[in-house]
Amino acid sequence: MSERAQLPAFIREAFDIEALSESDGSLEDGAPPDAARAEALLLEAEGQLLALEEALFAARTQPAAASASPLDSPPPSFARLEAALNEVPTRYAPFFARAAELFDLSEDAVRAELTRLSAPKVWSFAGLPGIAQVAVRGGPRVAGAETLFVRFAPGLRFPAHRHTGPERVLVLEGSYEDDGGVVHRAGELREWAPGTRHSFRVSRDEPCIIASVVFGRRFEAWPLRALAALLGR
Repeated sequence: MSERAQLPAFIREAFDIEALSESDGSLEDGAPPDAARAEALLLEAEGQLLALEEALFAARTQPAAASASPLDSPPPSFARLEAALNEVPTRYAPFFARAAELFDLSEDAVRAELTRLSAPKVWSFAGLPGIAQVAVRGGPRVAGAETLFVRFAPGLRFPAHRHTGPERVLVLEGSYEDDGGVVHRAGELREWAPGTRHSFRVSRDEPCIIASVVFGRRFEAWPLRALAALLGR
């Protein structure tokens, strides 16, 4: 489409008028009907241009607060889009592939598992205050491991423990800082080898949700070891 074709209709007609004026010679009384129509259109175009200039001037000179108020809240359509993107499982869409690899599942299967997280009743008490979990049925590669989604309350301190087997953790939401000062944020996949030891603390600002595959851990405090044994972990 040409640039001229994109102009408003009254401006394109004004261009046509100029061409017509040059060909006819004048727009005096008694001129041909086409010229009279051209004169009327020119007057109309001038009036619309003047109105447009006045509107632009008013927009520039009105108080800043008044001009900013329509932008303070997003349009309803944008609000609906934002709400949809924040729903489970869409909010975790950037992590589908990594979660699929972690649990040895297809992306469709992971999406189905993540969809379950929107139901409050699916979360169960994990044995320690402030921790809830959802069991995941992983693929053959993680058979024998503890495969879970885990939700930690803001500010929770997870006690020191040693890994008796490998552990892999994908942060889906929030963040935590381990006792080495390393902060683990959403989207990061971490792995701890057998024999490694650590504790961590969740950010105080928001909960932390992780996907984890654990092949064995041992708490250092004997009451927690007894609790783990009671829970079969």
